[in-house]
Parts: sequence; structure tokens; C-alpha cells
Amino acid sequence: MELKKLIEIVTVLGVLLDDLLAVLERETAEMGVINVAAMADSNRDKEELVKKISDQDSVLKHAVSVLAAREGLAPDAPLGALAELLEKKGSVELHAKQQLMKITADKIQRTAALNREIAEKFASTVSTTLTLIARLTNQSNVYGSSGGYQQIRTGAVIINTEA
Repeated sequence: MELKKLIEIVTVLGVLLDDLLAVLERETAEMGVINVAAMADSNRDKEELVKKISDQDSVLKHAVSVLAAREGLAPDAPLGALAELLEKKGSVELHAKQQLMKITADKIQRTAALNREIAEKFASTVSTTLTLIARLTNQSNVYGSSGGYQQIRTGAVIINTEA
């Protein structure tokens, strides 16, 4: 009974992780074309999926601890250790699903790292561009007495009318 429940939980988590990977891959494409509105939607979708995954995490931990205790493992044994033990006893379904989840989790980590790197480089580029634009707008080109353009800083000038 506990094994069947654990397999159901792992299946749900697997689907949620697949969905999260799809959102992250979509986000990578959106970053490539700088679709800000779509990136905002992806962020919202990621937050919802992460919340669902977090909700399932406590259920998974409880189910693993119950089944681990029944199988003679420590209650805080990891899912992988439990899955390997059950595979040795002839139940391969949990181990197969756990391995698929592990592969998906690795893909999620790589894609999230890529997206983070893209976002950091984009933010750096935007910051540099805005700094350049700010410097350029704080200067004016004045045609000088030497016959060429001179760059001078603009600023407020107070003229004394009595002078």
C-alpha cells in the first residue's frame, strides 16, 4: 500500500518537474528574443510550479520515511536508497521513476543556470547601455571658437543681472 502511494507521489512530482523544465526551456527562448511580457508569464508559471513541487515534497518525505522504516532503513533515508533497496527485492518501478526524476532535475538545474547566466549578461548589458546614454545626455556639443565641436558638461548657470 505504501509503495503504491509513494509511486503515485513520485509520478506526480515527475510530471511537475517535466512541466517546470518545459517552462524553463520556454523562458530560454523568450530571453533569446527579449520578449519581456512572455518572460513575466514564465516567471508566474515557475512560481506556481515551484509551490506545487514544494507542497508535494513534504508528502514525499513522509511517504519515504514510512516505507523506509517498514523496509528496515532509517526514516530519513533518501528516495534513491529506498528505490535501490526495493529494486533489489524485485520492485523496479520506483527506481525507474526515481531515475527519470533525477535526469529531469539535472536538466532543470542546467537550464536554470543557463537562464540565470543569460539574465545576468542581459542586465549587465542594459546597465552599461543606460550608463552610456546617461553620460551622453549629460554632455552637449557646442561649436567652439576654434571651429570645431567641443564637448562640455551641461549644467545650470545663474546670471547676475546686475553685473
